[in-house]
Amino acid sequence: MSIFHDERIWRILTNVWTIVILGFFIADFIVKGLYESLSPSFSIIYTGVLALYVGTKEFDRWNDFHRGRHPGEIFIIVWTAIMVILFIAQFIFGTGYKISPEMVPDYIMVLSIFAVTQKSKRLHHQKRAKK
Repeated sequence: MSIFHDERIWRILTNVWTIVILGFFIADFIVKGLYESLSPSFSIIYTGVLALYVGTKEFDRWNDFHRGRHPGEIFIIVWTAIMVILFIAQFIFGTGYKISPEMVPDYIMVLSIFAVTQKSKRLHHQKRAKK
C-alpha cells in the first residue's frame, strides 16, 4: 500500500501548503506584489493538495475508515483572520499595498470545501444514526 492512500500524508501536505501559501500571501503583500506572478502556481498546488486531502478524508468517512478528528474550523479561522488583517492593512497603508488577486478565490475555495464537508459529515452521522 502506498503512503498516499493514507489520509495522514494528505493532512501533513495540506498543513505544509497552507503555511506556505498564507506565508507567501503575507510576504507578497509586504513587498507590494513583487512576487504576484507566483500566486497562480501556489494556488493551483494548494487547491489540488487540499482537494486530495478532503476527498480522501470524506471517502474514508463514508467507508467507516475515518477515525481522526481534525476540525476544518481551524483552517477557516486562520484564513479569515489573515484575510481581515490584510484588508485592514491595505486600507491603512493605502497605495501600493494590495492583497494578491489569487487570495480571495483561494479563501472562497477553502470556505466552499469546508461547507461541503460539513454537510457530508452531517449526512454521514444521520445515515449512521438510522442503522
